[in-house]
Amino acid sequence: MKVKVFVDPVTYDLATLYHEEEDCVLIGVEGGAIAAINHGLTLDVALGDFDSVSATEIKKISAHAKRVERFPEAKDDTDSALALKEALTHNPDEVIFYGGLGGRLDHTLANLTLLKQGPITFVTDHTCAFALAPGTYRLGQGYKVVSFFAMEDVKDLHLTGFRYDLTGYDLKVDDPLCVSNAGDGEVSFDEGVLLVILSQET
Repeated sequence: MKVKVFVDPVTYDLATLYHEEEDCVLIGVEGGAIAAINHGLTLDVALGDFDSVSATEIKKISAHAKRVERFPEAKDDTDSALALKEALTHNPDEVIFYGGLGGRLDHTLANLTLLKQGPITFVTDHTCAFALAPGTYRLGQGYKVVSFFAMEDVKDLHLTGFRYDLTGYDLKVDDPLCVSNAGDGEVSFDEGVLLVILSQET
């Protein structure tokens, strides 16, 4: 089962990115909820502090969401973090966030930290970001640029088939060596958490 979450900034075109699937829970946050509703979707849950939408838009959200959860502006969690908490209550196989990248840098960084909490992907029109646990994976998927960062120190990293291959490298959390690679290839590592960012922008 998948949970699909629509968040700000709306750096995505749902007509291109969104595909209807069975057994999905749909969650909308702020402007992301409006984007989903404008695309013709009925949300299972809409949540947030709603400080970035108008009173008219709040009424629209209430009319097209089965449940609305409103939080105070002064809170410990970001709206995206609250949406992830809601998503994880459904025990999903995958959580897909539409948006959440671009706009304010602090919000983007906060969202990337959420990737360590499960099988989570952030997608926009031009970017896809997710985290990997130790193992072997085939990556690239037609994106122009693929970059790797250690969210936790990565041991024995191997990149094979990319423009720039790498063998047995220990990638530290403060090491930018693996930015701006390209091509489809295989990645493997033994320890740590690896952030993968795929981009259509060069």
